[in-house]
Amino acid sequence: MARLPDPMDAPTPAVAELYQQLAAHRGRIDGMYRSLLNHPELTRHVSDLGTYLRFGSGSLPGDLRELTILWLARQLQAGYEWVKHVPPARDAGLPEELIEALRTGREERVLTPTQKAVIDGAGCVLARRSLPQGLQDALIAALGLEGLIELVVLCGFYQMIAGVIFAFDVPLPAGAGDPFV
Repeated sequence: MARLPDPMDAPTPAVAELYQQLAAHRGRIDGMYRSLLNHPELTRHVSDLGTYLRFGSGSLPGDLRELTILWLARQLQAGYEWVKHVPPARDAGLPEELIEALRTGREERVLTPTQKAVIDGAGCVLARRSLPQGLQDALIAALGLEGLIELVVLCGFYQMIAGVIFAFDVPLPAGAGDPFV
């Protein structure tokens, strides 16, 4: 196993301070952020971007943000991301039918045209392909230019997070099973 040491076992002052800051905004700090705390300065930057994408942005609606994150989690088989984002997806208004369809890879049947465009855009990012002009135009019409850019950055951010989770064997939250088995 490639798990990193838990920096909270003997936190430096920088780690303790950052942990308190993160916990004040995000609540409980576990898993991926706990691993990253081994590098406090990098964690601060990663957290700042993650906080902006999840809580500070007004350009990408919450339901589309969470739809994208769950879709990426399924594509990447990132169970940790999935488990952590089902509650925010529900809070953002994604119906259970859609969440289950995403989990099983059968979302095509239940997506609205805007949701399909968002997933198609995320698919281009995941495949490292250019957005076709028609799709880019549709996404700009639905999300605005800033919303489109946030969508692309969100996809890259959650791919990075999945990389950290896999590289350091970050376990699923306590009591959670693998959602994709």
